[in-house]
This record gives sequence, C-alpha cells and structure tokens, in this order.
Amino acid sequence: MRTMELHVITPEQSLVIPEVQSLTLECPDGKRGVLPGHAPFLVELLIGVLSYVDKDQRRKYVAIGGGAAEITPHIVTIVTDNAEKADTIDISRAQEAAKRAQQRIKEKTPGTDFARAEAALMRSLTRLRAAEMAQKSGG
Repeated sequence: MRTMELHVITPEQSLVIPEVQSLTLECPDGKRGVLPGHAPFLVELLIGVLSYVDKDQRRKYVAIGGGAAEITPHIVTIVTDNAEKADTIDISRAQEAAKRAQQRIKEKTPGTDFARAEAALMRSLTRLRAAEMAQKSGG
C-alpha cells in the first residue's frame, strides 16, 4: 500500500499524519483528489473541509481556514490560518460562533467589518460541516 505524509501547518500548530492513502482538497475550481505519487503542484485552498484516508482506511476530516497546498509525490503540505480536526470540534461553540457572525451580518451596524463577519461565519459553518461529516462516517 502506497502512502504519503500530510503536514498541516498553522501559526499555532503543526499536524503531521505520516501515512495517508488519499486526500481531498477544496479549491476555487472544485474538489481535488491527491494520491501518493501525484505530480508536484501548488494550489489555493478555500475555507473548507480537508478529508483524508488514513493507513487503516478510515476517512478523517479537518476544517481548514483556506490557504495553500504544496503537493509533491510523497508529501502534501497545507499552510493555513487555522485547522481543527473534526473529532476535536466543540459543536456547541461552533454553533454559537455562527449565530454571533450571522447576527453581526444581519444587524448591519455601521462600523461592522462585514468581510470579517462573513469569514467568521464561513469558518464556523465549515467546522460544523466537518464535525457532521465525521459523525456520519464514524471518523
């Protein structure tokens, strides 16, 4: 079985998964699948859910805050503002963050940074989606 290493790097942490069979990235032009031995390239990532299949053939999920990925035949490196493994997401906290962001957008208060509020909403909804995907798949 061929595998590759996955590195997810944020300003606060570095996550290394040594044996990944495949992964799926959310990019501006759609989802991209990556297998071991993939041709090298760089790609922009959206705020979204990174999914991968580990060495035990279990699908796992990570909510990421956009960024970029460097793909080489044996290592995929994700550089992002934030990343959270689905199995560590506090669902109630993510729901509250989404509600707060929606309220800021809805109120249209002068001085509100709407782009920042929309990004916060997208991150919260992505975290909820990752947690839901993990619960459905048992990963």
